[in-house]
Amino acid sequence: MNQEKIGKFISVSRKNKDLTQEQLAEKLGVSINAVSKWERGLNLPDVSLMKTLCNILDITLNELFAGKKLTNNEIINNSENHIMALMMSLKQLKIVEIFTQILIGIGIVLAISSGFILTKLNQKIVFIIIGLFIWWFGLFLKVKIRKTINKLEN
Repeated sequence: MNQEKIGKFISVSRKNKDLTQEQLAEKLGVSINAVSKWERGLNLPDVSLMKTLCNILDITLNELFAGKKLTNNEIINNSENHIMALMMSLKQLKIVEIFTQILIGIGIVLAISSGFILTKLNQKIVFIIIGLFIWWFGLFLKVKIRKTINKLEN
């Protein structure tokens, strides 16, 4: 995705709808500064705003990502490319999910085994805390990744 091209397209589409940056920002519940940054290609709109932005500007998501108006054939081709990209992302997320399970296991093993292996109390406490943190972090990541995978699969 070319952020500058997308930004220029947002600007042109907004002007075609006779909207000011302020009016667009108000409709989306964002600051004028955010809209300005999009249009200058410095940032992209948050994913949660993209569909609403497209509805306001009377463009499709494919057109937003392409940064231009598309023909029907281009929309079909872009849709297929986006589906393939999502499939690849889903596959990568599932691989990362396996690593989070390993992280959870390492955290548990570290927290439990430190109590048996180490002799000094302060060392035991430090390793138990580290193990619990690793376990918690792995669990946190796993939940986030699982939610994302579920959204992509549905």
